[in-house]
Amino acid sequence: MQLAQETAAAVVGFKVVCDACGSLQIKLADPTKAGAETLVRCGRCDAVRGTLDQLHSLARASRDVFEI
Repeated sequence: MQLAQETAAAVVGFKVVCDACGSLQIKLADPTKAGAETLVRCGRCDAVRGTLDQLHSLARASRDVFEI
């Protein structure tokens, strides 16, 4: 398996766009004390979008994979 495929598999659970409302906003309860398993929630409707660890993996993998 290539590195890009491994990284993509690790972040498959994080939702960039909220399924409930379509928002891109995210929020954390206390970002300064957040651990890897802290839930990342939608900034608009408060739905769970994934974990902080999944978001970090997505950020590391997104060079050349995603275009916004």
